[in-house]
Formats: sequence, C-alpha cells, structure tokens
Amino acid sequence: DKLLQPKIWLKSGGYIVINQTEALVSIDINTGKFVGRGNSLEETITRTNIEAVKEIVKQIRLRDLGGIIVIDFIDMDERRNRKRVMEALDQEIARDKAPNKILEFNEFGLVAITRKRVKQSLERTLCQPCHYCNGSGLVKSVATTCYTLYREMEKMKNFGDGRGEVMIRVHPDVARALRESHSVVLNEIRHLLKKEVMVKSDPSLHF
Repeated sequence: DKLLQPKIWLKSGGYIVINQTEALVSIDINTGKFVGRGNSLEETITRTNIEAVKEIVKQIRLRDLGGIIVIDFIDMDERRNRKRVMEALDQEIARDKAPNKILEFNEFGLVAITRKRVKQSLERTLCQPCHYCNGSGLVKSVATTCYTLYREMEKMKNFGDGRGEVMIRVHPDVARALRESHSVVLNEIRHLLKKEVMVKSDPSLHF
C-alpha cells in the first residue's frame, strides 16, 4: 500500500508528493518539518532537494513511472546549489536501467525527466479508475448532492399513482444534511411529489 501513497516522508522531515496523470507524472518537494540545524534557509532547502533526489529515483524505479516526469524542486537562489542538485540527480538516475533523459532546470525551477516505461506503472497495474469520480480525484459535495437529488426527483414527479410514500436511500452525510442544514431541499421534494418522503441512511452508498 505504501507504494500507492502519493506522499512519502524523508528522513529529515521533508516529504515528496507524487501525482500521476494521463499526461505526465508530477513530483513536488517540501521541507515539511525539516528546518535545518543552524544552517541558512538556502542550505536547508538544498539539503532537502538532494535528499529528495535519492527517494524520487527510488520511487521512479519501484513504481516503474515513465513518460514525462516533472520534478518541482524547492526554489534555490544560488546557481551552485542548483548544480549540486542536478549532479545528485545525474548520479542517481545513472543507476536506472530504463532509457531516460534529464532536462536541466527551467526558469520556473522545474526539472523534466523522460523515461521509457517497460510495462504499466504499479498504480495502473494494481488500481483502476474510481467509478465515483471517474479518476478526477473529486466527488460532489454534500450540498451539491442534495440539489442533484432534487433535480432527479423532478424527473420522477409524474411516476406512480400519487399514493403512498417515497423512500430515499442516501449516504449518512447526505441524510443528515437533508434533515438539518438542507432541510429546505427535503421539504421542496415533498411539495414536488405531494407525498411523504422518508430519508434512510445507507453507509454503503457514496455521495
């Protein structure tokens, strides 16, 4: 499971975040808890970047990341420090058996690596796109779900004989909102259907 986590902590207290998309892989570096030991901020940043290089290349190999890999290093003011980081990256990536090429720092402090992937990445092998968010990493908010429910009820208002009651099964958070903060939506649904509407919580359902 650790190989599927986007956030990886470094021994110093800094961390890297790996985000894989269809177009490319982005890797961000952050100092996190690492504040250095009496050193300047520039030196702390440089040491974090160099430490991150080793972990990044390790993760690239373990996850078999390929295509375009963009690394967003923490900004360094001095050219000599950027050179130190690039030398560390060159040294680590040289151990990788997959064909690769490193592009130097650009004006935004980004470094790009192109790497040939022999097989599907670990994430693509072990996982499949989420059928709730279609791979976007986002789902509708509780409020949006409540109003979406009302629109769906509008489509059904002419079904049935007008008698009895309606049972709505929703995620517990949505059920709570319909009874409390968004009770006006539930009242509107009752008025729309001209029926009693019961709300049932179902933890197995998503938003």
